[in-house]
Amino acid sequence: MQLHDHLKSTGESVDDFANRIGEAISTIRKIAYRQRQPSLPLAVKIERATDGVVTSADMLLDASAEVAA
Repeated sequence: MQLHDHLKSTGESVDDFANRIGEAISTIRKIAYRQRQPSLPLAVKIERATDGVVTSADMLLDASAEVAA
């Protein structure tokens, strides 16, 4: 599941989620809207914070998406 979809389903805002996990709002917003791929440690942190609903693999961008961003 994508991070944005998960947050929407739980009613948690991107800002609140970022604050809850101690990360910059702008960073989490870019990840949620698939404008940026997280580092592996951050992907694991997000996966844990979502109780595994959003997996590290869900946040991977393909090469064409990274070039377009």
